[in-house]
Amino acid sequence: MELLEENDLTGLFFITGNMAEKLSEHPETVALLDEHQIGYHSSSHSTHPTIFEFTDIERFQEAYQTSLMRETSYINPLTGEIQGSGGIHALRSLFPKKNISAFRAPGYSWSPPHLEALKTLGITYDFSTKLSTDPITFNEITFYPFPIFCSNWQGGVREHILFQKLILKNPISILTIHPSTLVNKLDWDLIYYSKNNRLINPKKMMTPTSKSPEEISNSFYRFELLIKHLKGLQKIHLLKVTPKLESAEKALEPESIDITKCYNDSIVWAGGFGYKPKFLYNHFRRFFYNPSK
Repeated sequence: MELLEENDLTGLFFITGNMAEKLSEHPETVALLDEHQIGYHSSSHSTHPTIFEFTDIERFQEAYQTSLMRETSYINPLTGEIQGSGGIHALRSLFPKKNISAFRAPGYSWSPPHLEALKTLGITYDFSTKLSTDPITFNEITFYPFPIFCSNWQGGVREHILFQKLILKNPISILTIHPSTLVNKLDWDLIYYSKNNRLINPKKMMTPTSKSPEEISNSFYRFELLIKHLKGLQKIHLLKVTPKLESAEKALEPESIDITKCYNDSIVWAGGFGYKPKFLYNHFRRFFYNPSK
């Protein structure tokens, strides 16, 4: 956030309900975040049951109600149980002046009844799908394009050229980075993955192994190269860096959607957990073909 501020750039930070509760103890970080756009990243993250598990219910309406309940609750990160109020309420309490209306699903593993529940809670922008290379609106939700991952930006000449072509060929491109990758060797949520592909929560939370000081310094150096590259492109008016959210003028035509592909894209993360949904495919069909039922 300090690097963004130094370069007069702003970002969109997706924060989980659990992290919002932790951030309340760090006012300096909250003050820095307050200069940026804030999005929601679910009531938990990898805690079981995850979104694709607790919405894998035969009745769409029941999955919708379950989503409403969990996304407004504090979820114990070890047991997955509901323990009082939290979730999106915790995030909005932390940033009372922000209009928190954007969502990104953990692992980009989104579920139709869950997204419908979030819409009820004021979410109107989604960053989880591969529905279109342009922002597109459907069922009162604007779906932004799938992001370009920038965690391994090296700053080489060839990378600059390829990157520039990539972000300039579309009217809007989404660049994303997991801040934890700057300092951690491995993903922080690997404790939720079992070697036997059993859906279990860890018995205790563990701190991820950190990169060496030299590796961390190099990570931030590469990130700063990316930031300065974007600022340079903006300075010569080749692009505009902004987290401003706008409703798409283009409407999605349901008949243009390959339901099977859309479904398979959304459950890739579920496969990583060894989970095979039973009812989610039908929820996708209902969402695109019979949204009013």
